[in-house]
Amino acid sequence: MDAVPAASASPPVPSAPGAPAASAAGRAVTAGPLPARERSLVPDLARGLALLGIALANSPSHISGREVGPGGKPVDGSTADRVVDVLVGVFVDNRAFPMFTLLLAYGLVVIARRQEAAGAPWPTARAVLLRRCAWLAAFGAAHLLLLFEGDILLPYGVLGLVLVLLVLRARDRVLVVAGSASLLVYAAFATLDGVAGALPDAEDQGPGAALLSETTVLGAFLQRVVGLASYLVLSPVVVLSFLAPAAIGILLARRRVLERPGEHLPLLRRIVLLGFPVSVLGSLPLVLASAGAWDAGVPGAVLAAGLHGLTGLAGAVAFVALVGWVVAARSARGLDAPPRAAVRAVAAVGERSLTCYLLQSVVMVPLLAPWALGLGAGAGTARVAAVAVATYLLTLAVAVLLARAGRPGPAEQLLRRLTYGPAASRADPPADQQPGQPAERQGRVRSAAT
Repeated sequence: MDAVPAASASPPVPSAPGAPAASAAGRAVTAGPLPARERSLVPDLARGLALLGIALANSPSHISGREVGPGGKPVDGSTADRVVDVLVGVFVDNRAFPMFTLLLAYGLVVIARRQEAAGAPWPTARAVLLRRCAWLAAFGAAHLLLLFEGDILLPYGVLGLVLVLLVLRARDRVLVVAGSASLLVYAAFATLDGVAGALPDAEDQGPGAALLSETTVLGAFLQRVVGLASYLVLSPVVVLSFLAPAAIGILLARRRVLERPGEHLPLLRRIVLLGFPVSVLGSLPLVLASAGAWDAGVPGAVLAAGLHGLTGLAGAVAFVALVGWVVAARSARGLDAPPRAAVRAVAAVGERSLTCYLLQSVVMVPLLAPWALGLGAGAGTARVAAVAVATYLLTLAVAVLLARAGRPGPAEQLLRRLTYGPAASRADPPADQQPGQPAERQGRVRSAAT
């Protein structure tokens, strides 16, 4: 499959909600954000599910005052904690984040294709994508400084800039080689993350220890400033570690696998049937070590964490493929009615993923952080996982209310305005057709763009 080609200029077309918008000079033609009625179900549904995984994966980072072991889990957890550790370790850790990375890259290809269909030349389309990614990185920097050191928007924004400038139009073979080569860096980062709790603590009793205490507002803020500075130094390596799932997302998008899952059922089945066993089996060594069932030691934890990360990539792709398989199978059985309410609700979260992701921090950080209410102090993984699930359900309710009103999330609305201009930030008219019906029934090409 060829790379996304540069589009030649074409005459301006009439404006409509989500339709191409021409400049005053009538030359630079671009496509605005996609109306809700034209969205594809699979990417939104996958994003909505991934956000639940992200909330669960982030939840242990809000625990304070506990000794942690491999996988960052408390070493003296209760039975409920151990059950949660196993479930999250097998199905969520090192699975949700690469899944979201894949979907980010998929969306960039779809946006580029939409600009091309509007007649925008590649430099114009590239400018739209670069603006979007730059503002996403800015959102992430603000999120990191104000609330949560574990922010993913900043690295995703920087990753998007690199993909647009260097990777998005590369040939498939280049993507495969680059993605494969980056697996070493990906595994190294997963290893560092997985063994951090198993390494001995370096006690710092110097004069700066009190200043950087996470129990004070100032100390926690200064820690986040240090975290931002560290990321800026390490950003090239961090971006390289994300390249493998991003390359997979680009390759899938070029074939419209998630927009037209019915045309790719054999591929989706193979990915699911191969990816899930690899993911589950590869997760077990680190999961058993974090649950206390195996005394891995540092060498064993290193190997287990690297294996957990690499096989997690297979699990991430398999989760996305499973969503596509289920949606395509439903359509193949002639079930063309709108999806059920639960499916529409999760898809509404995915459609407003930026707002819902930020809302997770707005809720969880004040509840759990030591400098705020401090409910994470001495907590187990079961307690913080319950908070994560409750927070996700709250974001789901917010997303459903916004969907019923025909409105994007406020963060999406701001990002649209910054990317496409003021006219793009208006609310979508309530769709007379729910997202997720087959594209053929609507007579238009559907998109996965956010």
